[in-house]
Amino acid sequence: MKKLGILTGILLLQNVFAQQEKCNLQKLESNIYKVNAEDLKCLAKNSEKKNTIFFTFARWCEPCLYHLPNFKKIEKDYNVDSYVMLMDAEGSKMTRLAIDYVLEDYPDAKIVILKDREKKNGRKYKDFVKEITPSQFEAISDMSKYIVLNNAGEVQLVTNWKDNKEYPQWKDDTSTIKRIVLPLLEKK
Repeated sequence: MKKLGILTGILLLQNVFAQQEKCNLQKLESNIYKVNAEDLKCLAKNSEKKNTIFFTFARWCEPCLYHLPNFKKIEKDYNVDSYVMLMDAEGSKMTRLAIDYVLEDYPDAKIVILKDREKKNGRKYKDFVKEITPSQFEAISDMSKYIVLNNAGEVQLVTNWKDNKEYPQWKDDTSTIKRIVLPLLEKK
């Protein structure tokens, strides 16, 4: 049983590295890569899974802290590639805190970071949200988003705070996940 677990881990890492190599991603550090909207689409296209899901995260974002465990539960029951996507500046103290926070409870988490732009005008996240969000969804630059892409690299869903029908009970996003995220995914 232990050998099976090790073999599974090796195969998972090979798949991750193959995706990142095909997409020509730049490393921030060890296994954390810099991405933009096109890179997300490339990762999804090169995934062996039917869907790829990204969760936007920052250490200072309180909803992100509450919703991260629900995000990580998805990959246990569903056939998806999942990534925690950090939003702070590359190499910043907040980015380091976010990486440490995620890896403390989820040491196998796949983490990517939104690429910094040449002009540091504080709009990189807002511009990213506009770029990644299809016209049928409202582009709101809130955090703790679920971004679901199929293996053709098409964006199927970008959530926002309005999707949580229990708002202001924002600490629990379970109903949002069940209602609009999980129906797009394939069970294991």
